[in-house]
Parts: sequence; C-alpha cells; structure tokens
Amino acid sequence: MSANFSRYRFWCLTAAVCLPCTIWAATVGTVVPIGGDGSDLALDEARGVLYIANFTANRIEQMSLKDNSIHTSISVAAQPGALALSLDDQYLVIAHYGAWTSAGQSSNALTIIHLPDFTQRVFSLSSPPLGVAFGADGQALVVTTTAFLLVNPSSGATSTLATIADVTPTMLPAQPPNFPTQIVAASMAASGDGWHMYGLTDTFQFSYDVASHWIGLWAYTSTPTMGPRVLSVNQDGSYYTAGWALFNAPGNMVAQFANPSGALNIGSSVIDSAAGLIYAQIPQAVSTVVSTSSTPPPVAPPTLEIVAADNLTLIQTLQLPENLAGRAVLDSAGANMYSISDSGVLVLPVGQLKKQHRIQATQEDLVFRGNQCNPGPTVQQLTIVDPGGGSTDFQLTASVPGISMTPSRGITPATVTVQVDPNAFQSQTGTSVASIAIQSNSAVNVPNPVRVLVNNATPDMRGTFVDTPGVLVDVLADPVRDRFYVLRQDQNQVLVFDGSTAAQIAILRTSNTPIQMAMTADNQYLLIGHDNSQMAYVYDLNSLQASAPIVFPFGHYPKSIAASGNAILAACRVAGPVNTIDSIDLISRTAQTWSSLGVWQNSINVNTMLAASPNGSSILAVMADGNVMLYNASANTFTASRQDFTALQGAYAASSLNQYVVDNHMLDASLVPIMTVGLDQDPTSGFAFMGGQGLRTMAPASGAAGVIERVAVGGGDALSSTHMVEAPLVGSPGAVFTRTLAPLANGNAIISLTTSGFTVLASQYDAAVAPPQIDSVVNAADFSQDMAPGGLITVFGSQLSPVNMATNQLPLPTALGDSCLVINGTAVPMLFVSPQQINAQLPFNAAGDETLVLYTPGGISNNYNLTLTSDAPSVFLSGVAGPETGIATVVRSANNQLVTPTNPIHPGDQIVIYATGLGATLPSVQAGAAAPSKPLAVVTDTPVVTLGGVPLTLEFAGLAPGEVGVYQINVAVPHSIAQGMSVPLTITQSGGSTSMNVRVVK
Repeated sequence: MSANFSRYRFWCLTAAVCLPCTIWAATVGTVVPIGGDGSDLALDEARGVLYIANFTANRIEQMSLKDNSIHTSISVAAQPGALALSLDDQYLVIAHYGAWTSAGQSSNALTIIHLPDFTQRVFSLSSPPLGVAFGADGQALVVTTTAFLLVNPSSGATSTLATIADVTPTMLPAQPPNFPTQIVAASMAASGDGWHMYGLTDTFQFSYDVASHWIGLWAYTSTPTMGPRVLSVNQDGSYYTAGWALFNAPGNMVAQFANPSGALNIGSSVIDSAAGLIYAQIPQAVSTVVSTSSTPPPVAPPTLEIVAADNLTLIQTLQLPENLAGRAVLDSAGANMYSISDSGVLVLPVGQLKKQHRIQATQEDLVFRGNQCNPGPTVQQLTIVDPGGGSTDFQLTASVPGISMTPSRGITPATVTVQVDPNAFQSQTGTSVASIAIQSNSAVNVPNPVRVLVNNATPDMRGTFVDTPGVLVDVLADPVRDRFYVLRQDQNQVLVFDGSTAAQIAILRTSNTPIQMAMTADNQYLLIGHDNSQMAYVYDLNSLQASAPIVFPFGHYPKSIAASGNAILAACRVAGPVNTIDSIDLISRTAQTWSSLGVWQNSINVNTMLAASPNGSSILAVMADGNVMLYNASANTFTASRQDFTALQGAYAASSLNQYVVDNHMLDASLVPIMTVGLDQDPTSGFAFMGGQGLRTMAPASGAAGVIERVAVGGGDALSSTHMVEAPLVGSPGAVFTRTLAPLANGNAIISLTTSGFTVLASQYDAAVAPPQIDSVVNAADFSQDMAPGGLITVFGSQLSPVNMATNQLPLPTALGDSCLVINGTAVPMLFVSPQQINAQLPFNAAGDETLVLYTPGGISNNYNLTLTSDAPSVFLSGVAGPETGIATVVRSANNQLVTPTNPIHPGDQIVIYATGLGATLPSVQAGAAAPSKPLAVVTDTPVVTLGGVPLTLEFAGLAPGEVGVYQINVAVPHSIAQGMSVPLTITQSGGSTSMNVRVVK
C-alpha cells in the first residue's frame, strides 16, 4: 500500500499557570502491585481480565476484574512496551522495545497471542516499536521509529504504509531511574469504534483513518514536554487527549490543562464519551519561587481531576493513593478506570462515586451585608452534604476570627449556622473576604472552601454589589441589547445579565481559561479569547447560541481580542520566543499572523491587552513592559508605537475621539502621554469614556472600599470622587491589566467588577437624591390590601431606589440597589427594587399594626402604617397563556398548564394553586430563605378550598420548595363537581379568603 499524507505541519504548545491543589486525607482506588514497571494495559471484559505489560519483568500480568488481583502471568520476550487487543477479543499484540546500544542485543519484536488457545508467534522488527493499536478492520497498526506497519494478526503478514524520518529512540540500558513512558516516550490509541487512531511521540503526532489507510503526520515542539506521555480517544474519534492537551480530529488544540509539569512518567487521562467527562492526573509544575527555609516545601499528594470533556472545566477532584504513571482505560459501563500507576495498576471506581464518601457545601459564597437597616450580628445558613447522599464526617474552620459555625463539626447532611460578629470587622469598610475550610477524615474528594463576604457599608458609599462567585476577569456591555456580559474564568463561562434588573439570564460555555471578550463591529457576535486554548470561541448574540470557533495558527493562544471596523485583531501568547498579533478572518473562522505591524516587527509582550474604540476606528495595544501601539482601521495598519514607561498596568480604554487611557495616563492620537488622569495614585481598575467624561475606578490600598471618580478627559482633572460599596478588582502578576467598568447602553446604570462579583451603580450615582416616598403597600400576588406575615408585598412610591435591580441570591438580601426596608426595626428581605417599585417579603414574626420605613441614599421615608392579619391568602395573577395575561396561577397537573377557558378543570383533576399570604408554617422558615423540600414547610392554619361550594380534597398546603414567600396548595377535584363557565374557586383560612372564577367541564 502507498502512504497517504494529509500534510506536514509544524505547531507549538506552551502552558499557562494555575493554583496548586489542596492536600487531603482519604483516598479512592485500589493499588495492585506487579513487581515491576508497567508500560501498557489492555482490557478484556469478555474474559474478565486486564492485561498489564510488565516492562522490566518481561511478562504480561493477567489481573482478574472480579477481585483485582493477579492470578497468572504470561512470559513473553523482553521489554513488552505496548499492548493492543483486537476488537473481536481474539488477538493480543505485544510490541517489544529492544533498542539496545549493542546491535547484538537488539530485540525489537512483535508477539501475537491467539487468546482462545494462548498460542504465541514472535516476529522480529528492524527498528524499535513505539506503539500498537487495533482498528475496526481487524488489523493492527504498529508504529516504529522508522515506519508505520499494518499487521494481519491471523497470518502475521506485514505491510509498510509509510516511513518516518528523524526519530531517535532512547537506547538501552537507560540511566536509572527511568520508567517505560520515559524510555519508549510514545503512546497511541484507537477510538472506541475502531475507525480512528492517534499517536504522540517526542517529535511528532499522527492520525490514522482505518477505512482509507490515510495517515496524517505533523511535527511539533512544546514547552514543557507533552507529558504525561499517554493518549486517549473518544468513542467516534472526534477528539482525543494527548499529554496535557485536548485536541479535535483535525489536530487543533481545543483546550489544555494549566501549568503542567511536563513529566512523562507521572499522570494519565482517559475519556468517558458517554458521560462527557475526562478523568485525568496532570501533575503541575513546581513553583520557581526561591525559599529561604532549609525545609523543603511539602509535596502535594496525587489527585485525579474529573473535568468536562469539551473544555476541561474542573468538576471535582479526588485524592489518589499513588501517582498514575501511564495508559488508562475505562470499562464499557464507565464504572471502573484502570491505569498504570507507580506500583503497577490503580483501579478506580469512577462510575460508582456515590458509594464513596465525599463532602461539599451547597453554597459557594456566604454574604453578610451590614447596613443601616441591619447593624447587629448577622447569620446565614450553610448546608454541608455528601453528594451521594451518605453520612460523612466534616469539620469547619474559619480563616479569621469573628466567624463562628454551629455546629463546626458533624455528619452530613447538616445545616450549619454561620454568624459574623460585627465587632470583628467594624474597623474595615467595604467588603472583607474570608473563608471556611471544609475537612473530613473519610471523604475522598477535595472540597472547595466557602467564601465569606462581610460588607460594612457606610451611608456615603454608593452602589449595590451582586454576589457572583468565581474568578471574574472581564466585563462587557452590549451597545444594542439591554445586556452585559461577565467572564467567569474558573468555570469557563460567560455569564449573561439583563441590563435592566442585573439578573442572570444565560450561561455561555467557553474553552479553558478565558481572558477577554470582544464584540464584532456589527454587534452580532461575541468573541472570547483564552490563555489555554488555540481557539477563540464565538457566540451569536441574537440567539445566544455557539457558532463555529476561530482556529489560530498552531502554538498561538489568543488572550486578547478587539474588533475595529476593518480588522479583528488578537494578541497571542505564542510557544517560542516571539508573541504576536494575529488577524482574524471571521468568514473562514481562521487567524493568521501578520508579517509586521506596519513598520514595526510583529513582536509583543506576552502580557498584552487590546481595546477597540466604540466607533471601530482604532485598536489600542497596551503591554506590561511599557510599550503601547495603535492600529488605525482606515489605514489598516499600525500607525503608532511608543515606550514612554518602564512598565504599565491597571485600567485601559479607547475612545471614539482619539483619546486613550492606560493606568492613570491619558494618551493622544499618536499615543503621546499628555496628562495624568485624576488626582489619586491608587491602583486603577477600570476606565470608561461616557458622555464626554471619563469614569475611573480605583482600589485604595488602605481599605476594602473602592473609589469611582468622574474625570474631565479634556484636562484630566478629577471632577468628583465617590466611595463605592466595595473595592474593584485589580490585576495580578500574570494579568496586570484590568477591564472592570462597563456603562450600560440603557444609560441607567454602570457595572463594576468588584470583590464580591459586580457592583451596580446608578449612572448619576453622585447626584443629589430626594428622600424616598412610599405611596402604597399591597399584596404582591393580586395587589389587594390583605397582607400576612411571610407574604410577598409590593411597595409603590417615588425615589425608592437609584437603580433597577432584581436578585436571585438566597437568602434574599436586606439591602438592594442602595435601599433597605425596615418593619418595626426588623430588616425586610427584598427581591426587586426600582425608583417606583419594591418587591419584598414580610418577616414571619410581624403581626398586627406595623410601621414600614425605607432607607435610601436620599434619606429616610416617612412611616407607612400596615395592618397584618394572621392569614391573607392571595393567588398570583401573573400567569401568561398565549396572548392572555394576568391569569390566576392555577395549574392542572394532567398537563402542567394554567387553567384557562381553553384548558378547563375536569372532574377527577388534581390542581396546584400558587399563592402568598398563607402565614406561619411548620417547620418555620426564615424570611428570605428558600423553602425546604425535606421536610416540607406545611402551613399551621390549614386552608379550606372549595369549587362551586364543594370542598376539594386537600393534599398539601405550604411553602413551595425552593421558593421564597410562595405557597403551594395541592387539591383533588371530585368526580361529582358542577360544570360551568365561571365556577368560583375559593380559598378560606381563619384570617381571610380569596376567590376567583374558573371554567369546569366534564
């Protein structure tokens, strides 16, 4: 047969940095020692055997899958380096690595074992074999240092598909200690269906199409080396892992693990196609920080990461008893993972984690908001669970004094009361960050700590922060849609928020370690650049659906992207000594490297960020080494380059009037520094041009509160400085530039990335504000005057809040949009605020005559008097069915649709009624907290429900699980019910009643 090469191409890889794992106690998995060094394995489920190549003992160990023990071994020729089992389970092929320095000792060979009768045949090879795999055609592909060979296992016939040049094998004897993966330094594997194969060596990768015998071969270099030296392919061959990276079928790098060490002999990975998961141990590089201590730093124990197969997002981490050290395979059910390990083989019950002790908190953050409505000690509930439902021990430890947990240790599931002593934080303004560590003696996973956010807001501070867990690195306002986008780096997500309410409306997945977003000049697409992917992701902003990604040249990582009216540019971290700016072709979804940047070389600092002017006329490039460059869209080239600074960091922005800002420097159209922006020299965080002025945020080193100031862009003077409710985010040594400020297109608000997530400020946050005025307070369900403890209310008036804001935070906050409500001295949880309306929940301990007061930046409202009854049932009139609105929220269980004239109640139906104002429950539920599901919170005053005067069978009446202030009534309709177009459905409690007309038909 003749060789069929797709192309010969060169690509490069480099790694980026992430944090080390936490040390943990219990481990998962069974170690099976083999008395030697394992080099490969093959799973024979039909016979219940795992074959393990014992490289140094010259045998194939046969491990029973029933008891994970080795009962028999097969003696074979020297150095069995690779194994492959035919898809019909008839043949086991063993490749023997015999690259001895003495030609007389050379023992390169293949052993073919016919498994039904265990007959062996040995065939000599002229060069050392690097790997072997079986295809769906029943033939084995053997890769040596000189050729691709196709072997028929039944006859032993061999044909050469292609030759290989310039591969130098590691010669034997090797210097100890050296392990099989370091000696052979190669791996190959076939897809689950057997139609595709991929391989990895020190110098090249290859792909093989079994149906056409087509081979694609490409050279590469990488820093660090591509370790662990293992490879795993998914079921249909559409993607695979090789070393520390994830590739698609064409060989494009989709994502890579951060900060790999590159060790060939430590770690492994295997793909679970059915579950969409990858199980991997990718050891991390040791810090290069020089320690002055004579004691060496502790070595982190080995861990197995379970990550998403599409973008390597970490899902959970398990503690291992020892390092993996080579090939891993999964059984067909995805229940067990078998991997070469330090001692031989490690058996991991990855599909049976529910049976393993694990532990986690259900909340990522706990938020304690101190404000004028709630100055005393604050309490939150933290739930500790075993995800598998088991009983697992735990212990909680706070990182700072002033935070107490009751209980601080126990058995899952457990509800822990966390209390913050305000005296411990009274000297701090803004938001202080602490954490609660979770430990366990029996859990096998590494749980994330819980972030504790303690805010002390003073009356002069502006803005309302919205708790948004995770590592947030970029914010972008949509100029044509009432939205804004926040990049969450640790979960590889773009969070989409509604601009009017600041409520999250969507999550868009990215590749690994997203850095910056950009919108195309026509505002139709969102582009995301990454530090650990050689692709830029693309989303259609009209549908919020993923579009085809942009593929960059090999070795190019697009960290920063900006779109002008003429070109879309990306600042790339590149494997090798020169980092570049690449140009994106959105039509072909490819990028190419410009030969030069105008008259300057295309060589940039690795820490370079781009910012496009809003009108698309220019793109500013700022670099950490002090360089700045400017792309001019009309000239389609770079027209300015200067280095007036030894270093740069902080905020950066470009205007449509040839004005540019980096840190506290204003630059003109030639990037000449013309003034210092503002008065303060604190670290800058965000800058935005808005309405002929500039907005700048800073994070003073003296405290946890931030500063936002208006800047006269013509003169650079600070017009006014205002304290923010918490500090904006600042850069880090590896990411010194920050874009954290985004005025919204609706003109009503400004978004700033801050300590807790983001802060919403009114566009006129520093304007004089009139005191709030409450005009009326009504039941939120039907706008009646009947209200009860625990019920939802709506407050109407003027100057109630400087911004529109809704929250999905649980428990509900008692301060929202710079506003807070107090009823007889008790802070009221709020769901939504706007200048004219507030939605909130009454405390359960409120009763009788109550006084409501509202606090805002403008002052304090007059007292508003309420009279509450113990029960005030009110059905929500918020249902929508086609063009009909204002429908009572009564749902037929038969089709889970609202009861309407076209979907009437039938005799024998079960219906669910959603209401508020049904009063106290057992167990009691804290106001603002979501109602529990186990046990259900049942009302203490049982309602009577009638339909046309006929009592309905009450099945449940209580708070709807997971909801706040929403009650649910489940009733059964008898078969002997009267029909009619307007039959009264009535709910009655001792304290009140409500009624509505519904249609009933047989």
